[in-house]
Amino acid sequence: MDKNELLKMVSKLEDRVLVSRLLDKVEQCHYSSFAYTDFLSPYEASVAKKVLDRVKDVFYKLAGGYEGAERTIVVISSDFIEEDIPYNTPISLLRITPVIENKLSHRDYLGSLLGLGIKREKIGDILVSEKFADVFVVDKIAEYILYNLDKIGNVKVQCQECDIYQFTPPHKKERSISTTVASLRVDSVASSGFGLSRTKIMDYFKAQRVNVNWELVQSPSKMLAEGDVISIRGMGRIVLEKVLGNTRKDRISIVIKRFE
Repeated sequence: MDKNELLKMVSKLEDRVLVSRLLDKVEQCHYSSFAYTDFLSPYEASVAKKVLDRVKDVFYKLAGGYEGAERTIVVISSDFIEEDIPYNTPISLLRITPVIENKLSHRDYLGSLLGLGIKREKIGDILVSEKFADVFVVDKIAEYILYNLDKIGNVKVQCQECDIYQFTPPHKKERSISTTVASLRVDSVASSGFGLSRTKIMDYFKAQRVNVNWELVQSPSKMLAEGDVISIRGMGRIVLEKVLGNTRKDRISIVIKRFE
């Protein structure tokens, strides 16, 4: 493994730090069965996959505690990892329930957890429902949270550890949008997918809230391809699912999948 060559695969400083730490984990596999990262964002996970695909004699898997998790850890091993055989991952599932009915948001739960001095990378997905929130965390901090988290904001809560293997992920609401656009520029597709005016979309670009494939995009003229994911912080995300070709009026017919 040529560490310097692999580091050249990325240019941004934060990505180089991520890759360096990832390769340190690879080296750990020579002395133990498995090595694990902290939770990675979807963008960080894509960087990790690109690098690990170039490392010989190393196997890896992304795990977030449930199928379809957005934030994941990378499990790395020098031995083949069977996809269909359960193995221990250092992830715990905590259920946080307000004592009285209260509409707490994702930001409320995350803010209170960070307020305990916990780093963001130790926390995976936070799935908020009407009566509680399920939170995936690195197992080393689970007990600390159980003993120290008693409030979300000013709302008293109860916290319990659940069996992660019995967890059933919530059904994701999604719908298909068939439409036409003048071009496959990100601002054009985002305007159609989110049902917003081009002016409003530009406001999100100026506020640096638009990501393509989980990487910040500042240019509204960036061109998209099938499978690209556009997310706007606070608005959710869409996928450019299909590009069907040009219409008689020389517009482009597309299918967008929107997650709500």
